[in-house]
Amino acid sequence: MILYDVLHNVTLLMSGFYLLGKLSPHPITVDSKRSVRILYGISLSVLSLLLMQLTIEPVPGVLVDLRHIPVIVAAYFAGPLPTVIVTAVIVLYRFSISTNAAAYAATLFIILVAGGTSLLVNWFPIYSKRTFTLVTIYATVLHGAVLTYVLAATGLMTTILSVVLPASFVSSWLALVIIRDIRLTKQSMRTLQQTAQRDFLTGLHNFRAFTDHFDDLKQQTILHQHEIALITIDIDHFKQVNDTYGHEAGDEVLRQFAARLRDGVTDAGYVSRNGGEEFSILVEQLTIAKVVALAEQLRERIATSPFQLSTGVFLPLTASFGVASFPKTTTEIQHLVTDADAALYHSKQNGRNQVTLFSIEQEVATTHHSD
Repeated sequence: MILYDVLHNVTLLMSGFYLLGKLSPHPITVDSKRSVRILYGISLSVLSLLLMQLTIEPVPGVLVDLRHIPVIVAAYFAGPLPTVIVTAVIVLYRFSISTNAAAYAATLFIILVAGGTSLLVNWFPIYSKRTFTLVTIYATVLHGAVLTYVLAATGLMTTILSVVLPASFVSSWLALVIIRDIRLTKQSMRTLQQTAQRDFLTGLHNFRAFTDHFDDLKQQTILHQHEIALITIDIDHFKQVNDTYGHEAGDEVLRQFAARLRDGVTDAGYVSRNGGEEFSILVEQLTIAKVVALAEQLRERIATSPFQLSTGVFLPLTASFGVASFPKTTTEIQHLVTDADAALYHSKQNGRNQVTLFSIEQEVATTHHSD
């Protein structure tokens, strides 16, 4: 019977922590959104209340539970806010049942578990087995102490502790291991996703990432009429760089070119390398005049400062730009890429090293020449 009680508690804990892992695609930490941390604290509180109902009966008439384990998880992984929430809920619920010495002892136990776990995690590496062990031993010793105080008069302490303490230790350990594994899996998936959407050479977003981001923007425009502009960019005569100086020099130019775009755009746009010497920038909520001005600043940044190769050669290069904007120059957002490419083609055909804005009224591209 006791074994069944323990297994039921462990099953509830494992199921609960698995479901908690679905609250966010990213690991929940002290840096997570406040709303997410609050929801995490509430969810852990519900799990603690369920554990208080699913008691273990080590001897007839004596009931204990594992309510403290969600508190350990909150303090270990999620920070102060969820820890305060789950601790407060447990204390309030316990006092709603009765106000006696056992209630005060249980309250002190939960507070010490929360505070001690928080300190140990701050002092030791979070994913270290030693930290797991220290936290688990700490909580188990506290659990034993409060049981000894509350149940001393029963005369059955040896029997009770021989059942409850191993269950408390094993359950706490399993909980920390499972939460750790869920978090590490999420971190690995996030790293893989980021790697899959980054251009290996320049570190910019790749074409796949550009496509996904553009699709998201198109979906947003269904609900909100956002202004979205696209700047397409092509390095002028880049083939000559590879033919004259070799592909390693070409790669170095691409890296430097990407850095200039990234530094020039900062947080104003979504910069991608779409293949070869072709780049793009998606910009939201800027007027056409500001988007064209941004493109012109980038053009000047590239044209006025030669690229330095590893051989010491300084190589002057220019780039051509095409700009299209929804809904100003492009009435259908799915045509934004085509129109920006048409504007870029106009720049290439009319002397290069210039910014061209697509014009829907004239159905041709309007070139902004530099003087």
